Amino acid sequence: NEADEEYKKLGKMYRSVGVLGGILGAIISTLGVILPSFAVILVVAKFYAKYKNSFVVKGCLTGLRPVVIGLIAKAIISLGFGVFFPNGITAAAFDFGFFSSVLIFGIVVYLAFKKVNPIYLILGSAGLGIVSGYAEKFLL
Repeated sequence: NEADEEYKKLGKMYRSVGVLGGILGAIISTLGVILPSFAVILVVAKFYAKYKNSFVVKGCLTGLRPVVIGLIAKAIISLGFGVFFPNGITAAAFDFGFFSSVLIFGIVVYLAFKKVNPIYLILGSAGLGIVSGYAEKFLL
């Protein structure tokens, strides 16, 4: 994608300025990345505070809500395919690692809605990792 290539070039440029320019270069490149979007958000927030009770603004935001949900869903699906199917969807993709990932994802989603002590989560994750490692070693 052409836009992706431009972002990569910009990222390389900012990193080069930060590395070659020392501390001052790092500060300037960081400000160059952060300040434009910060200024836009500042202006939008100023106008939103003034017009948030407007019928038109409320209508626009109500219309944008499904679009935002769709964009978030697209990002989740894209990242999910990259994580669960790094080599594409084939019969080999449904191996032990895939089912382990789905199981861990399901547990994380379930525990996100429950009040569980973080210590138990850490111990459970360690135990699940150990069992998963031995199971893969002996089953495959």
